[in-house]
Amino acid sequence: MQIEANDEFGWFFRALPVVVAIGAVAYFMMQPAPRPAPSNATVFGCYAASGSPPILLDAAGMHVRQAGYPVIPFHLERSKTGIALTADAPIRADKTAESYRFGMNKRGIGWFMHFYRVENGQTYGVFDDNLLEGFQMLASDGIYLNYDPSDAAKCA
Repeated sequence: MQIEANDEFGWFFRALPVVVAIGAVAYFMMQPAPRPAPSNATVFGCYAASGSPPILLDAAGMHVRQAGYPVIPFHLERSKTGIALTADAPIRADKTAESYRFGMNKRGIGWFMHFYRVENGQTYGVFDDNLLEGFQMLASDGIYLNYDPSDAAKCA
């Protein structure tokens, strides 16, 4: 007759995977739903940056006030660094002798321009829908263009 060894912790190692699986499922089921992106209407208006064409955001899209530039659809997205204005085309801003001029890349998925706020001399991303004021665009020369709300006459 063979004697079977009885491990006093055997039940623990058999139950551990079941408890971990139940805990993981419960954790993921109890997570709150992610906050939806703000409505585009939240940011409608005219925005201007020093040395570059103003941008009008409205229901039709993003209007860069530069001769011959097409209207670009846009939407707002939440990311780890804050809320971003996402142009649905691969736009770019190139430095010229006198200012910045917008162009369009031949390839790409779009361009992300994060809303920002300055506090104590530091620039931070914006996470609150009610604080969406200005956004930054990274120009091709590595300089951030700070687009801030402006008078509607600049975008006319």
